[in-house]
Amino acid sequence: MRLNDSKDIAEAVRKARKALRWSQSELAEKVGTTQAVISRFEGRGEARIDTLLKITEALDLQLVILQKRESPLWDD
Repeated sequence: MRLNDSKDIAEAVRKARKALRWSQSELAEKVGTTQAVISRFEGRGEARIDTLLKITEALDLQLVILQKRESPLWDD
């Protein structure tokens, strides 16, 4: 699935959480944060990167960074 911005990522996280039939509070407990943090992320796409990684881990999701186009930034 291609996600173009933080709101797309938040929507994917929300769908994964709902597929597991977890409440925001249940996900928050598994991540070690609060329900308000989960709500803010799902609603606005705002989260610290370490929190986002914990959320994706709890939901058995994986974030992957791919080269968008040829760039000297990616040369070894």
